[in-house]
Amino acid sequence: MADNLTAIKLFDDGVAAYLRGDYKDSIKLFSQALKKNRKFALAYSSRGAAYLKLNKINRALDDLTRAIKLDSAYARAFHLRGLAYEQSGEIARAYRDYDRAIEIDPDLAAAYRSRDSVLDRDVDDRKEIEDFEMAEHLKAMRVALFSGNLKAA
Repeated sequence: MADNLTAIKLFDDGVAAYLRGDYKDSIKLFSQALKKNRKFALAYSSRGAAYLKLNKINRALDDLTRAIKLDSAYARAFHLRGLAYEQSGEIARAYRDYDRAIEIDPDLAAAYRSRDSVLDRDVDDRKEIEDFEMAEHLKAMRVALFSGNLKAA
């Protein structure tokens, strides 16, 4: 029980560091919290967000994936992992994570904005999209969103 309370205190300190823009310190504090509680999904997600701010994409992806494994209904972790995938150029994976975040939490406005930014890309010229089927799906979604005919997707 004491370890959980210590983990929460360290987590709170990590959030404070993150909010003041001290991402390295926040990572250190989130890591200490995780030493006290390895199943602290929010700490993994928050540390992943801090890694993302420092452009350490692989570390961010690792932490965000751990958060999702611990809590598969954690919409914000899917959204953050989508941002990491998008930043790494893995557009199809980013889109899928944004879509999953919206499916879990339809009120998560940031996930809609991020998904829309992916849809606004020129799909035909993007080498980052891994397969033709995903490119076709994105084109259909653009048409459906523009026309209001969601059955077209």
